[in-house]
Amino acid sequence: MANDRTDTLIPTLSASPELAAEPVITLGLSRQQHLWIAATIWTVVGAGLLTMGSIFWFHFPYLGDLDTRHLAIGGSALSVGLLKGKFVLDKTAQRVIDRTETLNEPNPFKSVFQMFGGKTIALIASMMGIGVILRAAGVSFEIRGLIYLAVGTGLLWSCRQYWKSSFQILS
Repeated sequence: MANDRTDTLIPTLSASPELAAEPVITLGLSRQQHLWIAATIWTVVGAGLLTMGSIFWFHFPYLGDLDTRHLAIGGSALSVGLLKGKFVLDKTAQRVIDRTETLNEPNPFKSVFQMFGGKTIALIASMMGIGVILRAAGVSFEIRGLIYLAVGTGLLWSCRQYWKSSFQILS
């Protein structure tokens, strides 16, 4: 009998013993591929924000502001980011990870949007909107740097959830 599983989204080429001449092709992204995409997005955006925050707040690469005040306030922003990552973004990441178990969209682009879901996309859009508003309002580089430090740290903290889950073998 041919492979009757329709919930498998891993691109595979397989043939049943009876129908060895007719391969069965299943399209879509696997759970692991979805998690790699999410992990990569959160890692790249988090690293970018952390880098820009460091440049704006500490004036890297010139190391112009490495005095005690800048280090203490920058450390506070990093702490806020870790708290946001632990208490907000980790929950968001776990929801996305749980959702990858039930994805059944063969179109890879649609399945990535399904993976994140409405709440996560709204969270991402609101964070991007806040960044645009801060730039348009003329908020100083230093204040934006602190915000970028916090958000980038939170994203980098929470991306570990995606990476860890992408390498777990499901039973």
